[in-house]
Amino acid sequence: MSELDRFHAALRPSLRGISESEVRASLEGLESLLEAQPRHRTQLTINRLKFAGEKHGDFSFQPGVNVLRAGNDKGKSSILKLIQFCLTGKNDLKKDVDAWISEVELYFELDGEPHALLADKTGRPRGRLVRLTTIGGTEPGLDPLHGAAVLLEFKNGKQMQRELETFFNSAFGLRPLMGTQKSSRKDSDALLDSRTSYRAYFRGMYINQDLGYTALVTDGMPYGNLFMKVVGMLLGVRGIDAFFAVEARRAHLENLLAKEERYHRRLEESRRRRANGTSRRGRADGTTLQLPDLATLDEEIDRLERYIDELKIERTALYVRATSNDLDSRLAEVTEKLIAFDDIRQQTASHLRGAELDLSTAEQEEAELTTALESHRALAPIQPERCPVCETRIAERRTRATQQAGQCVLCHEDLPDEGGDTFESIVGQRLARARESIEEQRRRLDARRTDLEELGFRANQSLQLKTHLQTQLRSAHQKTADMDREIELETRYLGRLEAERENTARVVSDDTESDTAQLRRRKQILDAVLRHLRTMHADTNERMKQEFAERVQEFCTTIGFPGLEEIRFDAQLKPWVRQHGKVYAFDELSPGEKVRFVLAFYLALAIATAEDLETGAHPGLLLIDSPGKEEMVVRDFEAVVHLLRLIEDRHAANIQVIVSTSVPAVRNATGPDKQVFIDNDDDPLFG
Repeated sequence: MSELDRFHAALRPSLRGISESEVRASLEGLESLLEAQPRHRTQLTINRLKFAGEKHGDFSFQPGVNVLRAGNDKGKSSILKLIQFCLTGKNDLKKDVDAWISEVELYFELDGEPHALLADKTGRPRGRLVRLTTIGGTEPGLDPLHGAAVLLEFKNGKQMQRELETFFNSAFGLRPLMGTQKSSRKDSDALLDSRTSYRAYFRGMYINQDLGYTALVTDGMPYGNLFMKVVGMLLGVRGIDAFFAVEARRAHLENLLAKEERYHRRLEESRRRRANGTSRRGRADGTTLQLPDLATLDEEIDRLERYIDELKIERTALYVRATSNDLDSRLAEVTEKLIAFDDIRQQTASHLRGAELDLSTAEQEEAELTTALESHRALAPIQPERCPVCETRIAERRTRATQQAGQCVLCHEDLPDEGGDTFESIVGQRLARARESIEEQRRRLDARRTDLEELGFRANQSLQLKTHLQTQLRSAHQKTADMDREIELETRYLGRLEAERENTARVVSDDTESDTAQLRRRKQILDAVLRHLRTMHADTNERMKQEFAERVQEFCTTIGFPGLEEIRFDAQLKPWVRQHGKVYAFDELSPGEKVRFVLAFYLALAIATAEDLETGAHPGLLLIDSPGKEEMVVRDFEAVVHLLRLIEDRHAANIQVIVSTSVPAVRNATGPDKQVFIDNDDDPLFG
């Protein structure tokens, strides 16, 4: 008896009265999933990353733990993002860094087979993925592309992502598992489908600090069961691909059955209305049709399509009118002008402060000269304190001692005469010059103040214009947004009408009870299949989860998780931690505890699928960006280094870890030949 026959035999007790042929028809296309053949885990190892452009670099990596060490903003995270770009097509580089790099090459191995991704990032990404005959990409002096076979080519970003997803899903044995987003009883069946993409699986290989490290450890991912699907597939949960495929089919069937039952209710209501001679037509304001008649539905659909086309034309015209005055560019010009005004204002204010200081200095000099002149007039017999020629201060006793000499006691210059008239004349001239300087400084000060007032007036006018333009722009955006919402509502209503017409056209006679009964039997079959799948591998999956939890707990203890007593994973694979006698969900842990748990979780996930689980699909590559950058104190990094060293010593042959960090101590996690760091942090990793 085959695995599939045993599966059908297990379903028979719960499906009495339903024929074997109907059961097999309901499960048509799912046979390969239900047989649950163990997949082959493919190991991914990065050998070399090269990039060129305004910045260039060439980095080699080895199995086990590799460390990229440099200061902040030196290019560590960009190297990991370049690897992500080559493996997924997703470009998360910052704009300035992205502009620096035009070409990138990534050399890697899949189960020992060498490959290379070659991409030109100038404009739209374009390039190819090739299989190499040798690992020449890691050996200097050899042509890495000699004898290469082209596996795929791409000419833009979307094509690159699509082609890489197809390739790596096949290489790693990953499936785009189907689940459900929401109920779609009033909308298209397409809204029922939620697919796990390869980029979602890649989150299990990249601990990215921008995502807060927790992408695969909490249920924060959209549409509920996506978290369980990603972790379950990578971990190797038995039967997960069959479970979600059956669940997706059941969701479509349940939606179809709900529409069928709804149609029959409305059909019965229509019959009663016909018997009473009354009927109502639907409108585009959200009122549902009460008379399911094909002609009426066709007429309403045509009318609504014309109305939506008119709305789109009106929306386009509105947008053109709103943007015909170049509001965005005018607003940008006004903003730049305001920035320039502010720069000029600061410069003028600085000149004003300088003028005020000059005026203060001139006024102080005037005051000193006036005081000296008044003192001279009051004490005419006494010589001045300063020489009128060299302006050197003269001690009073020396002045008295040489009062009759007619010379300066310091510079010995002859004085014009021995009286006080010369001094008073010189001081008077200096006082006149000081007063002229004061007047000039006051004029300059008044001019600066006038400039500042005029500048403030012009800036205020520009600010008012900016406010007016912003109001116009917001109004234009609001009007187009209102039109978009109206178009969306009408389009949704059109979708409901089209679904109504589809159901009405399908049910062409009153003899439809058998169709409904058939749908209910199919739903019963799929419900039984889901119940069986939940129990079919329950013992194996529970044992797997327990072993995985124990390894995560071991790594958490190694990394210094305080007070840890137990870790367990529930039916949805969400973690629970017993700490100091209390049970906590992941979100209730402290930031530092979360970082430790996430590191332990990812490392345990990669190692489990590499050594213990034949159904696991994790490729054994981990990119870790700045572990504990904000959350952990310096002494905690000793525990991080200890855990990475343990991984290096025990598991280097099965997984590869590339860690970027600014903490010098982390370099001790691996040998010197696996370290890429710069002692002089003034230089970036990029050339």
